[in-house]
Amino acid sequence: MSDSPVKPGKRSLAPLWTMVAVFAAPVIAAWFFYLNPEYLPAGRTNKGELISPVLPLTSDVALFSPDGSELDRSGLTGKWTLVYVAGGECTDACLDRLIAIRQVRLALGESRLGVGRMLILTDPVAADLASSLEHKFDGMQVALTDASGRERLLDLLGEGAAALDRIYILDPMGNLMMRYGPAAPAKDTLKDMERLLKASKNWIKGAQYGHE
Repeated sequence: MSDSPVKPGKRSLAPLWTMVAVFAAPVIAAWFFYLNPEYLPAGRTNKGELISPVLPLTSDVALFSPDGSELDRSGLTGKWTLVYVAGGECTDACLDRLIAIRQVRLALGESRLGVGRMLILTDPVAADLASSLEHKFDGMQVALTDASGRERLLDLLGEGAAALDRIYILDPMGNLMMRYGPAAPAKDTLKDMERLLKASKNWIKGAQYGHE
């Protein structure tokens, strides 16, 4: 009697759903709740200005590390990042904003582990200043750009020099999706980050439910 071919068992889709949940859910959740605030408790609306369509921080915006090497962009995906865009000098106002985003991240508690910080200096700046800021604000990524990178970045942001001195939120896919005015209080950024992280967490749980 000849052997019958063994039919392969049905493959589980759990790993696929988990990957979708981890990488796509944060962005999907963010846009769903911001575009449909009626699904949130009364009075819960975004504090920052939504950027629509989102602005991908792609490689055509030249970014460099303080040592002059090309910036490692791997840290700009897979998590939410608070980005501050400044000129070539970090004035007292700039330092205040960097302190603010550090405090916002700390105020997120355990969720802070999924949030990064980044400073982009758009004008020529001494490398030692950039290195000093990176040391002063431990854990914050400092990026420099050149003349063409500055032009491309300001063109991308669409506001010219008015795009400077602002805090932006970069989503886990590497897109700038929200911004705050120069005088916006840090508590506004904190409220929005709390909502984004909560929505992301709930969607990941929902996507994983039933696929353990």
